[in-house]
Amino acid sequence: MLSGIPATRKSTFGRYLASRHSFAHYDIECYPNSWPHPELYKSFLNDRHAFVKRLRQQHDRTVLDWGFPVRCLSWIDELRTCGVRLVWFSGDIAHAREEFKKCGAGKGPEDNFDKQVSAIQREGYPASLDCVIVPALSSSGVFLDQRQIENIVFPPITSAHI
Repeated sequence: MLSGIPATRKSTFGRYLASRHSFAHYDIECYPNSWPHPELYKSFLNDRHAFVKRLRQQHDRTVLDWGFPVRCLSWIDELRTCGVRLVWFSGDIAHAREEFKKCGAGKGPEDNFDKQVSAIQREGYPASLDCVIVPALSSSGVFLDQRQIENIVFPPITSAHI
């Protein structure tokens, strides 16, 4: 599950995993356009356990992409009890806001960005979450490249891990 600050290129990384590593990419906010199996949406809305079970039946690898509203943390917790791993895309807020304005990442007014970021900060995310944190957007406005993100999310196996 890719989540985090708006406009930090979560969806870009999800598409990268799909094209380069054969992940099924489900952008929760772009249903049904980006869903390989749009019929799973009802399961997502009504029963996260059944949703994950059906995803596993359909795909070997899946990436979910959702900058979830903080009020939906219980849904994230349900997904996590099913083995879904949370990856948080963090970044410089001012640069993320500019990126949001530039590319229309939120598909809505800038105050949507501000409200979501305020809610995230109020909840203490990502520090209050047990998750992998990707510093996707630096204070100088530079994004990590896809390979760098991949190495954070999927650290290379070394002889120390064996």
